[in-house]
Amino acid sequence: MKNRKSIIVAASILLTMTIPTVMAERGTHSQAAVIETLDARTAADQYLKEHADKYYLKEDLSDLNVETVISSENGTYVRYQQTIEGAPVFSNQLTVTLDRSGKVLLVVSDYAPYKSVEKIKNKMSKEDAESKALIHIGAKDKGNWAKNFKEFGYMVEDGVAIPIYRVVVHTDEPFGAWETYIHAENGKLLKKRNLNQRATGTGKVFMPNPVASQGSSTGLTDNRDGDSTALNNQLKTVSLLGLDGSGYLKGNYVNIYSKAKTFSSSNTFNFTRSNDSFEDVNTYYHIDTLQRYIQSIGFQNINNRSIKANVNTYTRDNSFYSPSTKELTFGSGGVDDAEDAGIVAHEYGHSIQDNQVPGFGSSAEAGAMGEGFGDFLGATYEDSLSTNVYGKGCIGEWDATSYSSSNPPCLRRLDNNKVYPRDWAGEVHADGEIWSQGEYDMAQAFGRDIATKIILQSHFSLTPNATFRDGARAIKQADVLLYGGAHGAQIDSIWAARGISTN
Repeated sequence: MKNRKSIIVAASILLTMTIPTVMAERGTHSQAAVIETLDARTAADQYLKEHADKYYLKEDLSDLNVETVISSENGTYVRYQQTIEGAPVFSNQLTVTLDRSGKVLLVVSDYAPYKSVEKIKNKMSKEDAESKALIHIGAKDKGNWAKNFKEFGYMVEDGVAIPIYRVVVHTDEPFGAWETYIHAENGKLLKKRNLNQRATGTGKVFMPNPVASQGSSTGLTDNRDGDSTALNNQLKTVSLLGLDGSGYLKGNYVNIYSKAKTFSSSNTFNFTRSNDSFEDVNTYYHIDTLQRYIQSIGFQNINNRSIKANVNTYTRDNSFYSPSTKELTFGSGGVDDAEDAGIVAHEYGHSIQDNQVPGFGSSAEAGAMGEGFGDFLGATYEDSLSTNVYGKGCIGEWDATSYSSSNPPCLRRLDNNKVYPRDWAGEVHADGEIWSQGEYDMAQAFGRDIATKIILQSHFSLTPNATFRDGARAIKQADVLLYGGAHGAQIDSIWAARGISTN
């Protein structure tokens, strides 16, 4: 068996955007009594004036315009827009949250203090600003699917208020609703982004791979990425969620990079496997689905990012997760790895553990746990997408047709009944089969969702050099945290069968 689908692990860094948030101090009893008699806007104004220094505001609030006052059953929210000389400071707002009695509970502020306002001699027209915006976007085809928008205002950088136009143009190529900030005198582009942040597309994928979905490997051959009736019959049409609207396969949780440079202005990605774009679509869908599944069982803080996936950029019959780039790479040797959801899931499993435990896999047993978890994630994902018993307890059936003679063809199995330390081989993939079976047996005993939730929770307790025993103990403790230890006896039994103590 090839030593395939390897990992190098190190720390993963998630970039998060923070918004300045300051909890408002509780007023005195007499102040609260006064606030209760005032309406929300007046109460919010009064509070901000009293605490202007704290939020770097002008004492008279002369550059804050009330945009909205929204009341709910439990509170009221007053939203202000920062202005300069009557024009908006784009995206710089401030909100005040009040309870039902009118007491200020929270202030969230984007207010940007400034020392000076840049003066300009010749302010360009709105039409000229729109023309500049189209040039900066590189628009080849103007769109007519929505009305363009132009407005004069300011942005604050390094304490200086810069006069700009906020221009939103809608184009067909590149597709998008582009928000641009254009300097009001020299036309320089200061900022741009595509407002079509999220879109849903469609595409064709294997679910999870043609061998598993067909229930046999008969008639399924790679033939150098060639199409066939048997393979095309296994294609399924799916929704591609969270696309950024650029026309490329970029979204909330996946960013595809490939030699195919797959693009669709309509977000329709229907390809067969003879086209390299098929692997791009397949990879996007399965990674996006896995991250959404992880969130659906209660984890918003595990690998919640748009991970770059390099597809068909590596010609060997191997795939890997790299800690130095925090990226996935899928090889095109043999059956293209990105065509098999089990392989995609396995590699994504490595990025998950790297994200939860920076540097995980520094010891031999931790490395085996990493390979085992990747196989568990891949096998249970495959099982969730296929009703066929054929291939159960096996990962990578389609990928393995190029190197496995077993029936079904398998990269690795999760039911070989290996026991520690008797079957320890000192090879991370082979030893991973000890660990993967314990986790897979948990899924058979408790169901995929409960088992996956316990296992993911347990990762937070581990260290880079964790042992099998550490991992099993963490699993048992995670069950206590999540389910009050309801599965404890079965967990003891499952891991004892693998030769691993949970105590």
